[in-house]
Amino acid sequence: MAKAIPQSFPNTVHKLCHWHIMKKYREYLALLYKKYKTFKEEFTAILNWPLMPTEFEDAWAELVHKYNLENDQMMMQLWSDRKMWISAYYKNIFSARMTSTQRSESMNHVLKKGFVKGTQSLHKFARRVNACIQTRMQKENEQTMTSMTNPVTKTTYGYEEDMSIKYTRAVYTEMRNRMRKATLFRVKCTAEPTKYLAYYHNKPDHDDEERFSWSKHEFQVVADPENEIYECECKLWTHTGLFCLHIINIPDYLKPDKFPNKYILKRYTKTAKSQPTFDTRDYNTTASDGSSRLSKQDILLQLNLMVNKKAMRCDQQYDRAYYVLKRLMEELDAIHSANQVDANERMAEEDAEIEDDLHYYAAEMLNAATEANQQAG
Repeated sequence: MAKAIPQSFPNTVHKLCHWHIMKKYREYLALLYKKYKTFKEEFTAILNWPLMPTEFEDAWAELVHKYNLENDQMMMQLWSDRKMWISAYYKNIFSARMTSTQRSESMNHVLKKGFVKGTQSLHKFARRVNACIQTRMQKENEQTMTSMTNPVTKTTYGYEEDMSIKYTRAVYTEMRNRMRKATLFRVKCTAEPTKYLAYYHNKPDHDDEERFSWSKHEFQVVADPENEIYECECKLWTHTGLFCLHIINIPDYLKPDKFPNKYILKRYTKTAKSQPTFDTRDYNTTASDGSSRLSKQDILLQLNLMVNKKAMRCDQQYDRAYYVLKRLMEELDAIHSANQVDANERMAEEDAEIEDDLHYYAAEMLNAATEANQQAG
């Protein structure tokens, strides 16, 4: 697979599933967890904290040295594959917070556990899959309705209230947890007014992640509310679409009213389903004429939905809408056919020119061969 993917999908980035990597070494890691009481906490923290590649490598070296694992074969194998599964090495790639195949694996588990069996016939299998889809859609609708109510914020800062209004409840909960963890960092001003240094502020006697002091890196953060620019060198927003702890620490210092809308990806908001034609990065794709293809799709989709809604108000409006839309489809097919005829005519002309050229070169080659035979005779 590692050799075939670059050849068949040259624009695809191939990474290994974080969950499957941990599962592969689960039994071995369990022995280390049992042997060293603090190893699991430190190992998990290194994998999950938003580290830079150099910082990750320093933390890994410190860990294996502390527990005398430099020559351990399993740890050496994990280290050799690190660029295929550690997120620090592909921060420039948008992954929407997915580091494993959990979505497909989860759906497989739901199907096999509650809906389908291996002995079912194909038509029963199809019905059960549809039932599963309906159940999932119902649960999603319930979660959507729950998210419509704004949760109570922990602070009165404008940017947190703005997040609670725009983000779904699950995403806002994640951002609120990050706001709590962001208090582990401190901010230093630099000579440039919009640039800051965020560094880990270790305190003694802290539990879990808060007590680890191996993070010495000072992250460079750009925060310019006036020009609506928020960037961090850890590139977590580029990777996931959500702000990192370092940037979240800055608003507590600057206290802006809200984050710019360009940093609030639609996929994480309560209105994510209102216009489902956005692409994976929420960026507009470009049509051949240079205009936004995504924008055109959105306009047509919204217009079609409005026509459908209005047409169902009475039979007269339905009949009129049906007639107009049917005529429109015929006109669009006629335009497409005319364009196709023009394209076919151009291709026929090009084929004729190629055929003439082939006859010309064949005749030239025959004449050259005849002259060569006469000279040889």
